[in-house]
Amino acid sequence: MLSASAKRFLLPFWAQKNKDPKEAAVVFAVAELNRNRGGGFLARQPQETLTFIAKIAYPIWLFPKNGTTLIFDGLNDKNYNIPYFEMPHAEKFMENFEQKQRPRENYTAFLIDHTNYFTQPPKEHQFTLKGLITEAEFREEFNNYKREATELTEPAPLLSPTLEETTIIGTIREFDTLQMIHRAQEEKLFECLRRLKKTTSQYITEISYEAMAADEEADAKIKAQEELDKPQTTKLNKEYSQKIKQLTESFDKELDSLVKLRLKIQTAIEKNQDNIEQYKRETKAHAKKGHEIYEKRWKQKIKKSEKEFTEFKKELKKIDDTTKKITKQKEQEISRLNFEWDAEIKLIRQPLLVLERTKAAKNQAFKQENNQLLQMEKPVVESIEKILNHKKTNATTLDRLGFSDPQLKAPRWVYVPFYVACYETDFTRRYFCIAPSTIQKADFGSKLKGAFGMSKTKDLLVPRFKSLTNFIIQIQECIKKNSAFERQLWGLGEKNNLLKNNDFQESIKNGLVMLQEQDILSQRETEALTRQLKA
Repeated sequence: MLSASAKRFLLPFWAQKNKDPKEAAVVFAVAELNRNRGGGFLARQPQETLTFIAKIAYPIWLFPKNGTTLIFDGLNDKNYNIPYFEMPHAEKFMENFEQKQRPRENYTAFLIDHTNYFTQPPKEHQFTLKGLITEAEFREEFNNYKREATELTEPAPLLSPTLEETTIIGTIREFDTLQMIHRAQEEKLFECLRRLKKTTSQYITEISYEAMAADEEADAKIKAQEELDKPQTTKLNKEYSQKIKQLTESFDKELDSLVKLRLKIQTAIEKNQDNIEQYKRETKAHAKKGHEIYEKRWKQKIKKSEKEFTEFKKELKKIDDTTKKITKQKEQEISRLNFEWDAEIKLIRQPLLVLERTKAAKNQAFKQENNQLLQMEKPVVESIEKILNHKKTNATTLDRLGFSDPQLKAPRWVYVPFYVACYETDFTRRYFCIAPSTIQKADFGSKLKGAFGMSKTKDLLVPRFKSLTNFIIQIQECIKKNSAFERQLWGLGEKNNLLKNNDFQESIKNGLVMLQEQDILSQRETEALTRQLKA
């Protein structure tokens, strides 16, 4: 059913604006070339009869949408599926959030409970845009081709469309509604993200302020306790410093007397050594003189001095041992006093140490709560961001499925012309479609073929558009599958059979002559095609 309001435009088959008789001749020649003439070595095939050649137009919708023109197959032979994903419901998440965002403990529990809320894989669905043609090459070629269209004001053999304007409008509205729902869901997710980050940030700030306040309170208590402890500590320090001083002086006095005694004995030892050396010299001198009595006396003195030396050494060792003992006692006593001193200081500072440990424990607790809050928020935020990035990556908008044409304001039909040749035998019917083309100019290769007696007919037509040609060729497959479409095509072909049109036949004759003159067809081919036209 045609829209009463939509204008209809027809595209030219041939590139030239004016009618060219060669078009009819080339179409007839190509149609004849594709006719089965029967024969065959293994299985004899029946000869086909060219029943009709008709020039028919295929309906294409051009549908404007926000500056983008969408192309729809008027026979609804093509569909385009747009994948979309069902997002997790943010409304329930926000409802729970509103209930548990305060106090802080509830918010932390909420984050823990909703860690995996958005991690479930989204369900994939398909939205079908009936008849939408999206191939990039087709869009580009059709955008160029449509500039040649002229408004259709006279009756023409047109294929009846099955895709109505109301269907397209309804489908686009449904798609817009779907996108609107998804945009609302996306905005809701952004709102979830914004509220989560804002709430977490507020609580992080709150924890920071609480930590600062706790530090200030603890510092004040610590300072007050230090002031309280200071007199006792000062007194204790003074007492123990005095004790250590007195103890040190007592031990040092004893050690000094030992040092003096040792020095005295050391001096005596040195003098004793000098005496022994002197006695030895005297002994030798008297022995040399032969004074035995004097020699004996000096030897007795040496022996006595050596005995004294031994006693001195023993005394010196005794002094050293005593010095070591007293020094060790001194160290032990001072160490004991320092230990007692530290113990009493610690006892006095015990309340202060409790305050300092309490402060450190509170700081650690605030730090842990801060880190826990960030760790609990992270998987929820990341899962929402992942969904939003996935949606952004896979988003499909209609402006990407058409071509830009701000001038087109209303839907219109644009009909693509094609020739269809119908061949029949006693039992079968076959169709051959020719897409918009242009004639192949005679070149050295085609002339060479003619010189060797080879047919150049199959090289006569060059498709104007690759993707459009593939589109028209698919009609032949549609005929085989769709009996209703085949009946429609047969009816239009019989009714508009160009082989029964005198003007078309005359164009064929004139065109064949022109093709021969341009050395595109040989004389033999021209004569054969002329005979077939008269048959």
